[in-house]
Amino acid sequence: MMCAAFKRGAIVKKKIGDRLVLNRELLTRKYRLTVDESICVRCGVCADACPKEAIEYRRPVFEGQRVVKRPLVDFRAEKCILCGECASVCPTRAITLEIDGKEEVPVIRANVFATVVTTY
Repeated sequence: MMCAAFKRGAIVKKKIGDRLVLNRELLTRKYRLTVDESICVRCGVCADACPKEAIEYRRPVFEGQRVVKRPLVDFRAEKCILCGECASVCPTRAITLEIDGKEEVPVIRANVFATVVTTY
């Protein structure tokens, strides 16, 4: 019997140790986006690159020179499309995307990167 909250093709978010995992299982494909929080430096580059604004980034809060709230990077499973843009820009390679068990980044394979526009 299937859980009422689970729908086929839905992205399921789990916290496994120091990893944040988003799984999407279809009949023919399995997607797994993993964020290794022990490697992540919480720079926010992934949030800036996300085309669907599925990554929430909160800056650190300081009191004087002391950090009172650490920065936060969190993924919104309901907005994520598992495009791999975040994995392609992560400077520490803390984000990986696997498709059917093989590490792959669809935006690199298809050569469809977002265009960065600078205004002066």
